[in-house]
Amino acid sequence: MEKEIVLYKPYNQRKTDFQYEALLEKILAKGKRKTSMHANLPENKDSGHKYCLELPCEMLQYDLSNGSPIMPVRDLGNMWKGAIGEIVGFINGARTLEQLKKYGCPESFWKNWVTKEKCKVWNLEEGDLGPGSYGPMLTEMPTGNKFHRTFNQVTALQKQMRKNPFARTNLLTTWYPPLALGDKDQDSSRNVVVAPCHGNIVQFDVMDDMSMHMTVYQRSADSPVGLILNLSEWVAFGMMVAYLCDLKFEWYSHVLPNPQIYDIQIPCVKELLKRSAKNLPSLYLRPKDDREIKYLEDFRKDDFVLEDYFPHPKMKIPALI
Repeated sequence: MEKEIVLYKPYNQRKTDFQYEALLEKILAKGKRKTSMHANLPENKDSGHKYCLELPCEMLQYDLSNGSPIMPVRDLGNMWKGAIGEIVGFINGARTLEQLKKYGCPESFWKNWVTKEKCKVWNLEEGDLGPGSYGPMLTEMPTGNKFHRTFNQVTALQKQMRKNPFARTNLLTTWYPPLALGDKDQDSSRNVVVAPCHGNIVQFDVMDDMSMHMTVYQRSADSPVGLILNLSEWVAFGMMVAYLCDLKFEWYSHVLPNPQIYDIQIPCVKELLKRSAKNLPSLYLRPKDDREIKYLEDFRKDDFVLEDYFPHPKMKIPALI
């Protein structure tokens, strides 16, 4: 069943949004130099990478009637849809690269992170993101409860939002300190190949007119590469929630405590910033085959359709592993 989740203005009536480009400009101009952990990894020894530029807390905020934050500054091809495949995999509990691929997450997103060598560091099998990763945290968070040893946040969130949409506890998290941070002195070792970078806190606020605001906290943001895809997947998740709860998704905020640009990305970012800003596109949720959608787990990446997307040409920007 088709629902109008976001009420978009006509494309030619939208105000051009410069927030993302302004963030990149500000990092280049005011970011402080920081030696990142990537600089000391043997797999990056020939990359030329030594440091990143980083800002203190920034925030991107989007009135969704003005378009969805799938950035047209460079053509993402189908990567925006691959990012939605990733979040669909996570809300279904996907923990391994093979499981994520089944939901449409591109292999390239994770293959360099879950090599045999990297996984071995955290006592994991090759291809395993670990029990502290996104999927397990959203669907199997340990509780210590002898009756229910794990807690499914996705299930709890959709139940409560249907029953009490105005609650300020409509929130989930991908961050579980015993496994993402760890402390051997407390008999808890880190057990995740990449500590969750995004979606660390996701909160929903519903107003009396049944409009929904969503805020995402991202603990670490590779701003030229990762952030642009994280915006795509989390705004899609918000649309799934709004669809199930019969809400209008009006406002999306993305909090960035330490947005970064790596030194080897700087030439590309400077070229990117020479491009003119364009209006944001329209993202629609249109479930395929008119099938019944009862739960968040029922959605798939192909249920999303992108329109009014007129991006600048593709640009390959180096990413670190």
